[in-house]
Amino acid sequence: MLHQGEYAIAEEGASHFHQSIAVGGTLILTNKRLIFRSSPCFSYPHFLEIDLNRISDIQFFKHMLLNPTGLAVVSQDGNLENFIVDDRKAWRERILSTALPHRNQ
Repeated sequence: MLHQGEYAIAEEGASHFHQSIAVGGTLILTNKRLIFRSSPCFSYPHFLEIDLNRISDIQFFKHMLLNPTGLAVVSQDGNLENFIVDDRKAWRERILSTALPHRNQ
């Protein structure tokens, strides 16, 4: 799953909103990509990868307007990918600090 020269920085259980469905799985930050893969026991298989050089911003939102667990990844082309994570502030910091060197590539 990881490419040559790529290594994991953080990995945690998370949900990704795909076609209005919250898909449970694992969110992985590597030195090159942000990857989401659905849990094998989930009936809706799903995989997403975002190259770090394509990320323009990380925003927060409240899941179900109450829970401060929403993490929105904004790509340079305006696409928005929404995730639910336990510590969104730590994820934001990790992603932005890892993606920053990639922005000039």
